[in-house]
Amino acid sequence: MILHAGTKNGFVDNAELVFQAKKDGDYHNQMNSTLFEEWFRNQLLPHISPNSVIVTDNASYHSVKLENIPTSSWRKSDLRDWVIKKGVQPQDNLSKAELHELAKKLDITTSYIIDKIAEEAGHRVLRLPPYQCQYNPIELIWAQVKTHITKKNIFKMANIVKEALSLITPQSWMEVVQHAEQVQDEDAQQGIAAEHFVESFVVNITKF
Repeated sequence: MILHAGTKNGFVDNAELVFQAKKDGDYHNQMNSTLFEEWFRNQLLPHISPNSVIVTDNASYHSVKLENIPTSSWRKSDLRDWVIKKGVQPQDNLSKAELHELAKKLDITTSYIIDKIAEEAGHRVLRLPPYQCQYNPIELIWAQVKTHITKKNIFKMANIVKEALSLITPQSWMEVVQHAEQVQDEDAQQGIAAEHFVESFVVNITKF
Protein backbone atom coordinates (compact mmCIF):
# COMPACT_ATOMS: atom_id res chain seq x y z
CA MET A 1 0.00 0.00 0.00
CA ILE A 2 1.38 3.40 -1.01
CA LEU A 3 0.19 6.80 0.15
CA HIS A 4 1.99 9.87 -1.14
CA ALA A 5 1.51 13.33 -2.64
CA GLY A 6 3.38 15.47 -5.10
CA THR A 7 3.67 18.88 -6.71
CA LYS A 8 5.13 20.12 -9.97
CA ASN A 9 8.46 20.11 -8.11
CA GLY A 10 8.33 16.42 -7.17
CA PHE A 11 7.06 14.25 -4.31
CA VAL A 12 6.31 16.09 -1.07
CA ASP A 13 9.17 15.57 1.39
CA ASN A 14 8.39 13.18 4.27
CA ALA A 15 4.90 12.41 2.94
CA GLU A 16 5.69 8.84 1.91
CA LEU A 17 3.73 6.05 3.61
CA VAL A 18 4.38 2.47 2.44
CA PHE A 19 3.19 -0.69 4.17
CA GLN A 20 2.48 -4.32 3.33
CA ALA A 21 -1.18 -5.07 2.67
CA LYS A 22 -2.72 -7.95 4.58
CA LYS A 23 -3.78 -11.05 2.67
CA ASP A 24 -7.49 -10.73 3.31
CA GLY A 25 -8.64 -10.75 -0.32
CA ASP A 26 -9.51 -7.06 -0.56
CA TYR A 27 -6.71 -4.56 -0.09
CA HIS A 28 -9.10 -1.61 -0.58
CA ASN A 29 -10.43 -2.11 2.96
CA GLN A 30 -6.96 -1.53 4.39
CA MET A 31 -6.93 2.13 3.37
CA ASN A 32 -9.53 3.82 5.55
CA SER A 33 -10.44 7.31 6.63
CA THR A 34 -8.70 7.06 10.01
CA LEU A 35 -5.37 6.13 8.43
CA PHE A 36 -5.76 8.69 5.67
CA GLU A 37 -6.66 11.53 8.04
CA GLU A 38 -3.68 10.72 10.27
CA TRP A 39 -1.36 10.81 7.24
CA PHE A 40 -3.05 13.97 5.93
CA ARG A 41 -2.63 15.81 9.22
CA ASN A 42 0.82 14.57 10.27
CA GLN A 43 2.72 13.82 7.08
CA LEU A 44 1.22 15.98 4.35
CA LEU A 45 0.14 19.32 5.80
CA PRO A 46 3.36 20.07 7.74
CA HIS A 47 5.43 19.64 4.57
CA ILE A 48 3.61 21.65 1.91
CA SER A 49 3.88 25.33 1.09
CA PRO A 50 1.62 27.86 2.86
CA ASN A 51 -1.77 28.43 1.26
CA SER A 52 -1.56 25.31 -0.89
CA VAL A 53 -4.41 23.93 -2.97
CA ILE A 54 -4.65 20.18 -2.39
CA VAL A 55 -6.12 18.32 -5.36
CA THR A 56 -7.87 15.07 -4.54
CA ASP A 57 -10.39 12.66 -6.00
CA ASN A 58 -13.62 11.51 -4.37
CA ALA A 59 -12.47 8.24 -2.79
CA SER A 60 -14.58 7.38 0.24
CA TYR A 61 -11.72 7.82 2.71
CA HIS A 62 -11.08 11.32 1.31
CA SER A 63 -14.74 12.24 1.64
CA VAL A 64 -15.93 11.54 5.17
CA LYS A 65 -18.48 14.22 5.96
CA LEU A 66 -18.37 16.42 9.04
CA GLU A 67 -22.09 15.89 9.40
CA ASN A 68 -24.44 13.20 8.10
CA ILE A 69 -27.10 14.56 5.76
CA PRO A 70 -30.66 13.30 6.41
CA THR A 71 -32.05 10.67 4.07
CA SER A 72 -35.45 9.00 3.77
CA SER A 73 -34.03 5.94 5.57
CA TRP A 74 -33.53 7.89 8.81
CA ARG A 75 -35.84 7.18 11.71
CA LYS A 76 -38.51 9.77 12.36
CA SER A 77 -37.03 10.64 15.76
CA ASP A 78 -33.59 11.20 14.22
CA LEU A 79 -35.03 13.44 11.53
CA ARG A 80 -36.83 15.45 14.16
CA ASP A 81 -33.71 15.81 16.30
CA TRP A 82 -31.67 16.92 13.27
CA VAL A 83 -34.21 19.58 12.30
CA ILE A 84 -34.31 20.89 15.86
CA LYS A 85 -30.50 20.97 15.92
CA LYS A 86 -30.70 23.26 12.90
CA GLY A 87 -32.80 25.71 14.88
CA VAL A 88 -36.24 24.75 13.60
CA GLN A 89 -39.00 23.52 15.89
CA PRO A 90 -41.22 21.18 13.82
CA GLN A 91 -44.90 20.67 14.54
CA ASP A 92 -45.62 17.60 16.66
CA ASN A 93 -47.97 16.07 14.07
CA LEU A 94 -45.51 16.01 11.15
CA SER A 95 -45.01 12.62 9.50
CA LYS A 96 -41.60 11.15 8.74
CA ALA A 97 -41.94 12.13 5.07
CA GLU A 98 -42.85 15.69 6.04
CA LEU A 99 -39.89 15.91 8.40
CA HIS A 100 -37.60 14.74 5.61
CA GLU A 101 -39.01 17.35 3.23
CA LEU A 102 -38.50 19.99 5.93
CA ALA A 103 -34.90 18.88 6.41
CA LYS A 104 -34.23 19.15 2.67
CA LYS A 105 -35.38 22.79 2.70
CA LEU A 106 -32.90 23.77 5.38
CA ASP A 107 -29.45 25.10 4.52
CA ILE A 108 -27.46 21.91 4.01
CA THR A 109 -23.86 22.45 2.96
CA THR A 110 -21.80 19.31 2.49
CA SER A 111 -18.44 19.68 4.21
CA TYR A 112 -15.73 17.11 4.72
CA ILE A 113 -13.36 16.32 7.57
CA ILE A 114 -10.16 16.69 5.56
CA ASP A 115 -11.38 19.99 4.10
CA LYS A 116 -11.81 21.30 7.63
CA ILE A 117 -8.37 20.01 8.68
CA ALA A 118 -6.80 21.68 5.64
CA GLU A 119 -8.64 24.94 6.22
CA GLU A 120 -7.47 25.11 9.82
CA ALA A 121 -3.88 24.74 8.55
CA GLY A 122 -4.33 27.51 5.97
CA HIS A 123 -4.87 25.31 2.90
CA ARG A 124 -7.76 24.44 0.60
CA VAL A 125 -8.95 21.13 -0.84
CA LEU A 126 -10.04 21.05 -4.47
CA ARG A 127 -12.01 17.93 -5.44
CA LEU A 128 -11.92 16.52 -8.94
CA PRO A 129 -15.22 15.89 -10.75
CA PRO A 130 -16.29 12.23 -10.41
CA TYR A 131 -14.70 9.86 -12.93
CA GLN A 132 -12.27 12.50 -14.23
CA CYS A 133 -8.98 11.00 -13.06
CA GLN A 134 -7.23 12.33 -16.19
CA TYR A 135 -7.14 15.72 -14.48
CA ASN A 136 -5.01 14.34 -11.65
CA PRO A 137 -1.25 14.31 -12.42
CA ILE A 138 -0.49 11.71 -9.76
CA GLU A 139 -2.39 9.06 -11.75
CA LEU A 140 0.37 9.14 -14.35
CA ILE A 141 2.99 9.03 -11.61
CA TRP A 142 1.42 5.87 -10.18
CA ALA A 143 1.52 4.32 -13.64
CA GLN A 144 5.29 4.91 -13.78
CA VAL A 145 5.77 3.48 -10.28
CA LYS A 146 3.75 0.37 -11.13
CA THR A 147 5.72 -0.16 -14.34
CA HIS A 148 8.99 -0.26 -12.40
CA ILE A 149 7.60 -2.65 -9.77
CA THR A 150 6.23 -4.96 -12.47
CA LYS A 151 9.60 -5.12 -14.18
CA LYS A 152 11.17 -6.21 -10.90
CA ASN A 153 8.42 -8.83 -10.51
CA ILE A 154 8.59 -8.52 -6.73
CA PHE A 155 5.43 -7.26 -5.11
CA LYS A 156 5.96 -7.96 -1.43
CA MET A 157 9.11 -5.97 -0.70
CA ALA A 158 8.73 -2.42 0.55
CA ASN A 159 12.25 -1.55 -0.57
CA ILE A 160 11.29 -2.22 -4.20
CA VAL A 161 8.41 0.23 -3.83
CA LYS A 162 10.72 2.82 -2.31
CA GLU A 163 13.13 2.28 -5.18
CA ALA A 164 10.34 2.85 -7.68
CA LEU A 165 9.31 6.07 -5.91
CA SER A 166 12.91 7.30 -5.89
CA LEU A 167 13.06 7.00 -9.67
CA ILE A 168 10.30 9.56 -10.11
CA THR A 169 12.10 12.85 -10.69
CA PRO A 170 10.92 16.46 -10.40
CA GLN A 171 11.04 16.52 -14.19
CA SER A 172 8.59 13.60 -14.25
CA TRP A 173 6.22 15.55 -12.04
CA MET A 174 6.56 18.71 -14.11
CA GLU A 175 5.67 16.77 -17.25
CA VAL A 176 2.57 15.10 -15.81
CA VAL A 177 1.32 18.37 -14.31
CA GLN A 178 1.70 20.06 -17.70
CA HIS A 179 -0.09 17.14 -19.35
CA ALA A 180 -3.00 17.36 -16.90
CA GLU A 181 -3.30 21.10 -17.48
CA GLN A 182 -3.33 20.51 -21.24
CA VAL A 183 -6.14 17.94 -20.90
CA GLN A 184 -8.11 20.41 -18.78
CA ASP A 185 -7.70 23.14 -21.39
CA GLU A 186 -8.75 20.84 -24.23
CA ASP A 187 -11.81 19.61 -22.36
CA ALA A 188 -12.76 23.14 -21.39
CA GLN A 189 -12.67 24.23 -25.01
CA GLN A 190 -14.91 21.30 -25.93
CA GLY A 191 -17.31 22.03 -23.10
CA ILE A 192 -16.68 18.67 -21.41
CA ALA A 193 -15.52 20.04 -18.06
CA ALA A 194 -17.57 22.34 -15.88
CA GLU A 195 -16.44 25.92 -16.52
CA HIS A 196 -16.18 26.94 -12.89
CA PHE A 197 -14.09 23.88 -12.01
CA VAL A 198 -11.61 24.27 -14.85
CA GLU A 199 -11.00 27.94 -14.11
CA SER A 200 -10.36 27.19 -10.44
CA PHE A 201 -8.20 24.13 -11.12
CA VAL A 202 -5.97 25.72 -13.77
CA VAL A 203 -5.37 28.79 -11.64
CA ASN A 204 -4.68 26.98 -8.41
CA ILE A 205 -2.85 23.78 -9.31
CA THR A 206 0.37 25.72 -9.88
CA LYS A 207 0.26 26.87 -6.26
CA PHE A 208 0.39 23.29 -4.91
